[in-house]
Amino acid sequence: MTNYSYLFILLALVILTSGCKTTNDVNFSSVEQHYSIASDVYQQGDLHTAEGFLQKVIKAQPNHRESWCLLGHVYYRLNSYRAADNAYQKCLSLRAEQPQIWHNLAAVKLRQATELLITGLPYLEPNESNVTFNANYRLLLQELAHLHGVSSLILESSIER
Repeated sequence: MTNYSYLFILLALVILTSGCKTTNDVNFSSVEQHYSIASDVYQQGDLHTAEGFLQKVIKAQPNHRESWCLLGHVYYRLNSYRAADNAYQKCLSLRAEQPQIWHNLAAVKLRQATELLITGLPYLEPNESNVTFNANYRLLLQELAHLHGVSSLILESSIER
């Protein structure tokens, strides 16, 4: 390569790296504005928009506790239980003294357990050696449904199979 080629490449790199400088600096007021918008749209039921704004806040301030808590609520309502679990865990790691978040995290775990039992229901084998196990399996599923406030009639068709 000639000296002109090296000079051209160097000049191109300088222009590319200096011309479009991005910043991750977000001032406090814009973080609070993003959180406020997220909270408002969450209240209106626009969960995906709320998630987007909360992700921006968390990117700018990874320890913004309120955003982690609200993000847990968003994911729970979107039935993304693993993501809700992670968000609530992060929220609690930032401040453990939050009974409502402990309650919500327990609700996530109950939903996960219920979904697991429903998913496994078709695999129960109706032999005599499994009668007690099958009865306990169904009883656990009924109790979880009761905790969710779901009528056992809704699950009866699944449970009787």
